[in-house]
Amino acid sequence: MVELGQWEKALAVAPGVSMKYWKKLMQRRADQLMADDNDDAIPYCIATGDIKKLVSFFTSRGQLLEALLIVQVTEGAGHQVRPAGRQYQSLLHHVCKELAEWYFQDGCSVLAACCHLAVDNIHSAMASLIRGNELELAACVGLVLGEAANQSTAYCLELLARKMSVVLRELSADLLQMIPDNHVLLAKLCAFHPGSAAEINQLHQRCGLPSLDECSDLAVAAAADGDLFSAVKFHLLSSEPELALQMGLSFLKEQLAGSDWTVDGVQPILDLLSYIRTDRLVLPRLTQERSELLILCGYIGGLLAIRRSYCSIVPALYEFTSQLLKRREVGVPLQIQQLSAELEAWRAATQPGRSANAAVLTSCSAARVTMATKIQATEPGALVLVGPDYVTGSNLPSHSDLHLSCFTGHRIQGPVFLLEDNKSAISLNDALMWAKVNPFSPLGTGLRINPF
Repeated sequence: MVELGQWEKALAVAPGVSMKYWKKLMQRRADQLMADDNDDAIPYCIATGDIKKLVSFFTSRGQLLEALLIVQVTEGAGHQVRPAGRQYQSLLHHVCKELAEWYFQDGCSVLAACCHLAVDNIHSAMASLIRGNELELAACVGLVLGEAANQSTAYCLELLARKMSVVLRELSADLLQMIPDNHVLLAKLCAFHPGSAAEINQLHQRCGLPSLDECSDLAVAAAADGDLFSAVKFHLLSSEPELALQMGLSFLKEQLAGSDWTVDGVQPILDLLSYIRTDRLVLPRLTQERSELLILCGYIGGLLAIRRSYCSIVPALYEFTSQLLKRREVGVPLQIQQLSAELEAWRAATQPGRSANAAVLTSCSAARVTMATKIQATEPGALVLVGPDYVTGSNLPSHSDLHLSCFTGHRIQGPVFLLEDNKSAISLNDALMWAKVNPFSPLGTGLRINPF
């Protein structure tokens, strides 16, 4: 009867053979209907208790809400038997993760966070809110959740402080003071803000930092003790922050000239240097130092972007670095050919099927090994940052004002971020990811970018 396609008759008489045979026949019928994408498969799966297969069926068709409903109902019933309950709970976590990712890719980061919170996945919930740039909401949620969200909350408060720092530096200081280990963060805030000596000293006092003159003395003492990080930090906080730039750049160039450096070994000093006051950085007498700082931020930013899977901005960061190397006289131990090989290696790894000749493939293999060594270590809070940002409205049509991305030349979909010339534009998603790995504008002016 099965061979004749008379499934109903076959299933009606199958229990006469055995219930085991009937169940096996029901599963065969469900498989056949699923292969034809037929909804009639649903009651067969329910009748045999094959919830996993039914969930896979709904998930493969994008019916994630239906999949979630099935698992929730079954998980509730499964509490009667512990092994079954554990099995369905695992399935529930999987479906919630799939649904959360679907919401996130659709630009609904709040709904994605709700899906994660429904199964107590606090880390992923906070990550969704931060990557969706819902910083105020993420901070409130993190503070309510307490210790379980401490790391994510601290990072969120740091981004919020950057957002407010342009016009509300006192509020920025208050936000940073809510983070337990905040000394370096407060130092960066104070180092970046210009003003009269009295105004700067007042901000230092509010943040619990020494005065300008005391910072100069502390920088000299730290340098004498061989404490480079503290020396750079206190020089930045003094009345002569350019000394920090010279000292820090000298260290970074020495490191990059070797073969055993890593991103995590150079990034703390580079990040600290990036907080030098803009009015000092753009001085004509610091042109070479400014160019070297921008090049290093672009290159290390590119490696960070690869680590964090910010795929849409990796080519732009490498192009940014290459263009600065071409146009400016610098003493940075980087070669344009090296950057080209690394970018090609990344493309070969992330875009299988790219054609290339043997020489290029050999170069790519060597560059890939080198890059893997540089970026392999995991930075603090890295899991929060892995994966691209998608803000609310990312999938909405473009605004009636046509904006082309200066990264790709393509029309921007969703929210637009204008750069400091008020003409060049990139998507807000790209701007957020860029700012998280490279604080300086893509235009190479030395001004910082603040899309938060």
